[in-house]
Amino acid sequence: MTSQLLTIEGLHVSYSTREGAIPAVADVSLSLQQGESVGLVGESGCGKTTVALAIMRYLGANGRIVGGRILFKGRDLLQFRPKMLRQVRGAEIAMVYQEPTTALNPSLTIGTQLREVLHYHRRAHKPEATERIAQMLADVRLAEADHVMAAYPHQLSGGQQQRVVIAMALLLQPSLLLLDEPTTALDVTIAAGIVELIKAVRQKFGTSMLYISHDLGRVMEVCDRVYVMYAGQVIESGSTAQVFNAPRHPYTRGLLRAISLPGVQKQTRPLQAMRGQPPEPSQRLVGCAFGPRCDAFQPGLCDAGKLPLSDVGDASARHHVRCVRWQDIDTLDTPSATPPPTSVAPGLEILRVAALRKYYPLPRRGRQERYAGRTSPLPLRRARARLSRSWGNPVLGNPPWRRWW
Repeated sequence: MTSQLLTIEGLHVSYSTREGAIPAVADVSLSLQQGESVGLVGESGCGKTTVALAIMRYLGANGRIVGGRILFKGRDLLQFRPKMLRQVRGAEIAMVYQEPTTALNPSLTIGTQLREVLHYHRRAHKPEATERIAQMLADVRLAEADHVMAAYPHQLSGGQQQRVVIAMALLLQPSLLLLDEPTTALDVTIAAGIVELIKAVRQKFGTSMLYISHDLGRVMEVCDRVYVMYAGQVIESGSTAQVFNAPRHPYTRGLLRAISLPGVQKQTRPLQAMRGQPPEPSQRLVGCAFGPRCDAFQPGLCDAGKLPLSDVGDASARHHVRCVRWQDIDTLDTPSATPPPTSVAPGLEILRVAALRKYYPLPRRGRQERYAGRTSPLPLRRARARLSRSWGNPVLGNPPWRRWW
């Protein structure tokens, strides 16, 4: 991991609103080497997803990159024209979105959507594409590839949909994979399987990853280095061991206090929430953005001006923090606003459920069931025709005069 794959220098992103331009990301710099996995963590609204969308140039009509550079393999993505971007997206940089249901087209089968990727970038014919798709589905641990390719997104579970999205992103073996909270919408057991899959994919294909997540435990498992964001800025960065074992910023320490540790009881180590809320993107504070929530805030010092990233220098690897009092962080460590829980003796029983049974009556065989056995989907065609005349395609946004089937 010596070659530099991705470098972001002084990235500024803003969104145009009726009230004016709202800065979402301010002066973000990060780097990612070939074969490396880097985490991006922070509270909701701190700008993590905006950074990923800026890399993909998917900011939308009201999003704009107002400053900085995004270098991918030495080339500035901000200078690419739309045709060049389409060649890079999917083939060299791919993204796995937070919600797989919205990332997949509900009106097309899984096989059609996967074949489209190979047809556009590789001009692969259907037999060749089907063979490659079956192999990729097996790599992401999806059995019965024929059944999966013939299914529609709604016929798959959440974990299967997420695996399909990961397979779609890896079909062309891109150099960089952006993972935007890939386990947020999944239950604990399926999320653990997805994390193991991500680690296996990285080991097999050597793919570099930018892993965006709220789950610090998952980041510890997957990532080599981590960047902590707050209010659109990077406030601490370094190796995963440095940042999580010896955090130098009060915000990072607050995040770590708010997660539970395996094998530790809540009485011995209670979860401690940080007081206050992150500032609005339109409210740019002078000095430390975390100042209103920090118990170690010192007027005249922490709000004197723009704070740079300071080199902690506690190891050979680089560890940076955006705090002027990081050297005194151990002596300034203050308790959280959340008091420790008190033991409560069990009281009287207020609810008991015993031998509960619930029955649902079966509906009578009606018109819909009778049509279910027919080969000609005449009622479905009539419904689609009425929908086309009235609204068009509610999913794709086509006008009423365009039929979408």
